[in-house]
Amino acid sequence: MCSIFHLFDRNVWIFPTYNVPYYLLHPLGLGILCQLNGVDSTKWSHSKVWYSGQLYNSIGEFKTAYTSNSNGIIKIKLTRPAQTDTLFSTLNRRGDAQPVNPQRPPSSVEPDGIRYSLKNRRVTYLNWAFNFRMSSISGPALYDVRFKGERIAYEIALSEFAAFYSGNSPWPQTSDYVDSASVAGLQYRSLVPGGDCPDTATLINQTFYNQYGDSPSVSYITFCLFEHNNGLPLRRHLSYTVSEGSFYGGMLDSALVLRTALTVVNYDYIVDFIFHQNGVLETRLMASGYIQTSYYREAERPYGFRLGENILGNLHHHLINFKIDLDIVGTSNRYQTLDIMQDLVKRSDDSTKDFYQNKIVRTLKNTEGEAVFDFNFDTPKQHIVFSNTAKNSFSESKGYRIHIEGMSKSQLPENVDNERSIPWARHQMVVTKQKDAEIRSSSVYGLFDSARPATNFTEFYSDNESILDQDLVFWVTCGTYHIPRTEDIPVTTTVGTKMGFYLLPYNYHDGCPSLSSRDAIYVHHTDPSDLKKGVTVERYGNTATQCLTPKPTLESLLASNPDRILETNHGNYIY
Repeated sequence: MCSIFHLFDRNVWIFPTYNVPYYLLHPLGLGILCQLNGVDSTKWSHSKVWYSGQLYNSIGEFKTAYTSNSNGIIKIKLTRPAQTDTLFSTLNRRGDAQPVNPQRPPSSVEPDGIRYSLKNRRVTYLNWAFNFRMSSISGPALYDVRFKGERIAYEIALSEFAAFYSGNSPWPQTSDYVDSASVAGLQYRSLVPGGDCPDTATLINQTFYNQYGDSPSVSYITFCLFEHNNGLPLRRHLSYTVSEGSFYGGMLDSALVLRTALTVVNYDYIVDFIFHQNGVLETRLMASGYIQTSYYREAERPYGFRLGENILGNLHHHLINFKIDLDIVGTSNRYQTLDIMQDLVKRSDDSTKDFYQNKIVRTLKNTEGEAVFDFNFDTPKQHIVFSNTAKNSFSESKGYRIHIEGMSKSQLPENVDNERSIPWARHQMVVTKQKDAEIRSSSVYGLFDSARPATNFTEFYSDNESILDQDLVFWVTCGTYHIPRTEDIPVTTTVGTKMGFYLLPYNYHDGCPSLSSRDAIYVHHTDPSDLKKGVTVERYGNTATQCLTPKPTLESLLASNPDRILETNHGNYIY
């Protein structure tokens, strides 16, 4: 395993591990610094050695110290772990089986068939319609997102993501990953029905041209598309007593999900675009996979916890940047914040007494500089994008609200060392005037060019252009600090790792769009004048009848082509 140390010279620390599942959980406490200047491998060299917490200036110096037991060397004695089903780092099931007897978990059904359509990467679902693609560099993106025929967004895309580690040894200290360097779009593949997606999902392949052949290469099951009832009420109210009207109205939140999953070496990132029936679009990223560890020593304690006999899980910071090109009733948009401020007034029922409450202060952002957003609990606000010319029936401007989940502040000083490769992480949101040349907040060279970044995101807004009545792009950054714990062994679970944002209609409609849904249930008295006649349940034409739509099993898919999930034929895969 190697990690990159960014200087004007190209240096790589190589830390060996035991080659058993999974190798990152079996560090050996040894590292060699290699110098890879230029493309001529005959000129590459090695210099320093890190062993058992000590740095040696050459392999010769290390060899002398090791063989003579000098320089306070502490020798590491390890036994290669046996590769068994019970090895702590494998994903084989172990422990007391739950449930005791085999019982299948709940599963989704489509009693009347699918309620969405997919044709030529164009999806329609109830009031929603959108196109999607997979960028070979940055990953998934939506285009021409419409609700009730009106465009909400021109583009919503994952722009960049990074993970910056901390530690005492050179490996975690220099493990600052900017992941589009892996050519991220080519790593989204092999979603597993029944494991990553419901068995009812539509499975979608992706085709790329690459340098390994003259014909396209297929990446199997890059996306899955499914409608999902998440078991939560989208809306509801029970007015139980007659004096309050005596009725119930509500509906469960069934939404369409477009999902993909990226594996960058050890980490897995699941990206969901979720389309709710009330006009809300949710974008969600969750993390799973194996953590990167270092050989445990007491000097590593400030950077994590001991997770095994010889391993420490190092503190690291996940950061994700999204590009959101909104078109609210056209491309002439404005951005304002609704600032929640303290309001001191005279009480309306007693003018001699002061009364504290909150009020809204509308702050219109005129320039890119004014629109830079850094989260602060002391200044609560909501972010509204709106058209100044389009009004609803009550003369309020039609707009959408951007609600960010999982904001995280970078603690690194600006323009120092590898921080220069992620300037998009300095703020929680930046708003810019749309420019065709500003495609992404980063570049495929981001991992390797921190000394002289190929894309300097600060230039997108440092010219401080006007954003009043312009085509606006919102660059949203989410993140989380991950301090690994023993429950992250063998892999991190997605629960509690959600990051992303919501796009919520804001005075865009005259009421909740979900009122048109047949998914709703309304219960009322059959005869309000004679309550003994009972109640009527209105399902608007739907019934409780269920049938399971036949789908190919995972076993049948793999029998015909194992390369869908695990690589067996090098000719069919993308590298």
